[in-house]
Parts: sequence; C-alpha cells; structure tokens
Amino acid sequence: QRLRLSQVIVGLLPAGVLGVLTESYIDDHLFSTGTVLIGLVLGAVLMIAADRFAPAVPSIQTVDQITYRQAIMIGLVQCLSLWPGFSRSGSTISGGVLLGMSHRAAADFTFIMAVPIMLGASMLSLVKNWEYFTMDSLPFFIVGFVSAFLFALISIRFFLKLINRVKLVPFAIYRIVLAIIVYVIYF
Repeated sequence: QRLRLSQVIVGLLPAGVLGVLTESYIDDHLFSTGTVLIGLVLGAVLMIAADRFAPAVPSIQTVDQITYRQAIMIGLVQCLSLWPGFSRSGSTISGGVLLGMSHRAAADFTFIMAVPIMLGASMLSLVKNWEYFTMDSLPFFIVGFVSAFLFALISIRFFLKLINRVKLVPFAIYRIVLAIIVYVIYF
C-alpha cells in the first residue's frame, strides 16, 4: 500500500471544516496572551504524553503504512491546533505517535499535510486582501509569497528531521519555558 492523496485529504478534513466553522470565533475570542499560554502548555503536555505513552515498538514505520482510520484520527487531533499557541505539527506528530506511528512516519505525514495547508492559507489571505494589490506591488507580493512559502517548507522539514533524532520532550520543555517567560513578562 502507498500513501494516497485521499488519506491526506481525510487527515485535513476535520481541522479544515472546524476551522471554517469557528474562524470568526477564534479570531474574536481566542487571540490573547492568556489563551496562547494555555495552548503552549497544553501542547507541551500532549508532546510529553506522546513520548511517554507511545508503544515501545511502533507498528507504523512509514507513511505508506498509515490507514484511513489513523489519518482521520490525526486529523481530529490536529483540530487542537486551531487553539492559538497549540502547534499544528506538534499536535499531529504527537497524535501519530500515540496511534502507534514512529516519530519519522508521524513527522513525514505532518509534513505532507503541511503543504496543502500552507497553500490554502496563502490563497485565503490573498483573497481576503485582494483590494490592497496593485500591478505596481504585484512583483513584491509574488517575491514575498514565494520566499515565505519556501522558508516555511525548509523550516518545517528541518524541524521534522530534528524530531526524528530528539523526539518531542525537548520541544515540550522549550514550550513550557517560553510560556513561563511570556507569563513573567506580561503578568
């Protein structure tokens, strides 16, 4: 079996649908320092739980072994990332690891799902801000878009390779330390 586009779509659907349905609520009510701190800490707890309670020998070693059930389950866990401060990649990798995937398989599936998410978010931003575009500014927007997209891909790929080596707990510790620093600064 090979990973199919339909499995990626199944993984994207839950957060995509929930995101569309709750976008205005999230924008209006969840973007505050306190809610981001909650997201940072809860995301860290999920990462620690994933490394702590993952099967000793993962049953899924590559993305080609991911089932539709696992794809939808990862998609449901990805819904947590709609909460500001709750990492999309952290939630999907943690969910995958808890479902019996190796860190590598979960990270690779997360990376594959990131590409359409980044393209979709970019297109949505383009549509929402269409009124600000002029022919004179178009080259700047194109260069900015391409640069941001490429940098995001490179950053995500680096992050996912790093997870294969160090697992999730170091990232969880980083998130907790960051939350403490932000809390001390703002409260």
